[in-house]
Amino acid sequence: MFHIAEIRGREPYDPSRAPDGPFVVFEDGREGGALLFDAPEEIIVAHEADEVAEAFARMEAASGRGLYLAGYAGYELGYALERKFLGGPLPRARTPLLLFGAFRTPRQYEWRNAASLAAGDPSIDIALTPAWTLADYTRRFDACREFIYAGDVYQINLTFPLYGRYEGEATALYRALRKRQPVAYGGVVALGEERIVSLSPEVFFDVCDGVIRARPMKGTARRGYVPNEDMARAALLTQDEKSRAENLMIVDLLRNDLSRLSEVGSVRVTDLFTVETYPTLHQMTSGIEAKLRPGVTLADLFAGLFPCGSVTGAPKIRAMEIIRDLECAPRGVYCGSLGLIAPDGAIRFNVAIRTLTLFPDGELVCNVGSAVVADSRAREEYEECLIKAKFLTGALTSSV
Repeated sequence: MFHIAEIRGREPYDPSRAPDGPFVVFEDGREGGALLFDAPEEIIVAHEADEVAEAFARMEAASGRGLYLAGYAGYELGYALERKFLGGPLPRARTPLLLFGAFRTPRQYEWRNAASLAAGDPSIDIALTPAWTLADYTRRFDACREFIYAGDVYQINLTFPLYGRYEGEATALYRALRKRQPVAYGGVVALGEERIVSLSPEVFFDVCDGVIRARPMKGTARRGYVPNEDMARAALLTQDEKSRAENLMIVDLLRNDLSRLSEVGSVRVTDLFTVETYPTLHQMTSGIEAKLRPGVTLADLFAGLFPCGSVTGAPKIRAMEIIRDLECAPRGVYCGSLGLIAPDGAIRFNVAIRTLTLFPDGELVCNVGSAVVADSRAREEYEECLIKAKFLTGALTSSV
């Protein structure tokens, strides 16, 4: 899907400067290219829960007119889609619940020619300050463990923001960071006042020819300093009972989510506990696929799947309740999803981890998190969270 070589009708973009006006750049590292969506014919936005249904209807109508859709869904959209949360207070992020542009044919975009940072490219380091110290984190962690021991949940994905400053071009920052850590499902969304920079290694779901695929990522290990140590850490990750349990819980959750949208008997697990290696860490993944029922709409897909279970915990709805009550700020685009919808029905969305939000005043927000299960340890989980920010910086300031 979205094969770069098949895009016709527009000249490739010269990325020596940032695009003018609203745009989205989305990259699929598996196919070796990126697409630029610019000059939107329409921008579709939902800030409130009661605006979501109309936004999805406008997206369906735009797709029916032969337009591409590109943009993001914020994590808090999940509360707006779940009947249990409606009627009560919903977390309000600084970013919209949904923000998509409707575009004509995209153009090829070559990152190797993109505008560079003024200094420090590609070894950019942005100092980040975590919102929580280890003591702050431990209090929430202990509360999560109590919910687990009480039988409310099996797993809770506990996250928190880190804050920094950046006032340059979002495309330049993305270019610099992707040199440090190549990305499978990344990009930049610049459709509103904020800029979203996502370097996610995790696909949420993709749809091609009526088949939907998901690849949850759960289980992390630090890279080793020498090859033998590095290989040993990857091997230990495949055998680690805690990581396997975390991963399997989310596989089961997503199998259940997909079953509500798919033909009976078509859901299957393609592989389990596969380790993927990135410059700063190893991650455990698994694959699931199914045949979609005829007539499933965009609203159906998001109502059935969003947010991804790998960023909530299990069971999903109870985990989302606990997250809402324990975390110190709404997640916004982090743990939501960036993606594309083609006129022919092909769809691809990432899980918006390793995702930065850049605000007009220069504030940068980078969130991190990890899965808490019964045998988790607070210090180890906190350190895992900070490891996940290494793609951006080696400088973290926090009193622990």
